[in-house]
Amino acid sequence: MIKSPVPKTTPFKRVLFFFLCLFLVASFFEVPQSAKASTSIVNPNQIYSYSILQNDIKRLTDAYPDLISYESIGQTKYGRELWAIKLGRGESVLFLNGSHHAREWITTSLLMKMIDTYAAAYYDNAKISKYNVRELLDHVSIWFVPMVNPDGVTLSQQGTTGLPANLAKTLKQYNGNSTNFNRWKANMQGIDLNRQYPAQWNNIKNTKAYPWHQNYKGTQAAQALEVQSMMDFTYKIDPELTISYHSSGQILFWHFNTLSKNLSRDKAIATELSKLTGYSLVQPEKNPSGGGYKDWFIQEFGRPGFTIEVAEYAGERSVPLSAFNGIWSENKEVPLFTAQKSYTLWLEKQKVQYLQQSMSLLAETKLYSKIGAADSISNLKPQQVEVTAQKGDWYQVVSNQGTGWVQPSPGKLAVVEDMNATADLKDNAYTYKYPDAFSPKVSTLSPQTVQVIGRWSDWLLINTNNGNWWIDGRHIELNPAPEGAAPEVAPEGAVGAD
Repeated sequence: MIKSPVPKTTPFKRVLFFFLCLFLVASFFEVPQSAKASTSIVNPNQIYSYSILQNDIKRLTDAYPDLISYESIGQTKYGRELWAIKLGRGESVLFLNGSHHAREWITTSLLMKMIDTYAAAYYDNAKISKYNVRELLDHVSIWFVPMVNPDGVTLSQQGTTGLPANLAKTLKQYNGNSTNFNRWKANMQGIDLNRQYPAQWNNIKNTKAYPWHQNYKGTQAAQALEVQSMMDFTYKIDPELTISYHSSGQILFWHFNTLSKNLSRDKAIATELSKLTGYSLVQPEKNPSGGGYKDWFIQEFGRPGFTIEVAEYAGERSVPLSAFNGIWSENKEVPLFTAQKSYTLWLEKQKVQYLQQSMSLLAETKLYSKIGAADSISNLKPQQVEVTAQKGDWYQVVSNQGTGWVQPSPGKLAVVEDMNATADLKDNAYTYKYPDAFSPKVSTLSPQTVQVIGRWSDWLLINTNNGNWWIDGRHIELNPAPEGAAPEVAPEGAVGAD
């Protein structure tokens, strides 16, 4: 039998082969950051209906349960919910809304794409441009109402199909007896929702005298259920800054009888938004036509409010889907920039409270010489600290490395309640370094009974063979220890050690 000769490999080829294998293994285990931050839940390249919106909200909250939540803030006359979605975990608030006008539903697609993209970046701890998304959303919450006018959007997209004959006939009359509902702006009572807010409502220009597919302001301000819900919700969340998304025209409104003391502040933010998007600023008018959400917010709260008109001017029709990629590119960073501004405005209003409280620093945290300092002076290891003052989400602490200010992310600074109990784990449970779902995981525990020695909020501190660690206690029942029993304690320094 004749054997085929085995080709000899040179040292260079062996080294090359070794590094190629190493690269393939690394590529298998380490997903590139851009791929990890990619999104797949929201598809904006479709006619984005109320039904799709509801499905995507559920899918997003299922995918990102510790970052996204939602609630209904009211109903339309025809029973559709106005959904509000919260993204982030901070006390300061930014509020974005879209689709006040029915044919402008591409703004709903844009806002939902933002939620999807930012949530993925948060979970992956990835940056978007210069923005550290996780750090930003640990200190700011962004609320979205992506579809203020779900009745109108549905009519604009689907026409009168499936509606009772009498209602279909009335809506056709409101539409100038045209069957082209693609141009429809109003709600299904023929009221233009962005001419409904109590901001110089009596002086609104270019309004119809009767229900119509656009520009009818109604018989009185805030008569529309959608507008009432938006106003009530705005008071509830108390945002520092708002943006109403509309289409079209690639222009940016920022002024409505703005007080002179706020002019430079609001103009500076508007100018930055113009640079980010490439959209033109609309010059202030002496006697502006009011009734818009942005107008009402500026008048009522004295805070920055903006209306952004996306896409090239499309006339009396919806913006074509082909324009979405450009819209996304122009607006991708807008909420991140304005979230930073919202946080700054919120922090400026907070008063310093002087405290004298011992707290547990449960994970390594940067120590700063003052609030908002560009560079930290040291990294504090987990330890007990004395908290002497608080401003917003900043704390002045006395530590074994000196006195300074910390801005801990959720779960890192806490008053831990001592406990002596046990808990039965019925399912596998992760252990964490500190009490937060985004804390590094330590291990996985199989179903068993564990010793509970502390609690903070919904989290339980347990004693294990390799130290004291935290578990999510939201669905765990405690068994009180027998009276007089001493808790088991792990070696000092094991709690949340890095």
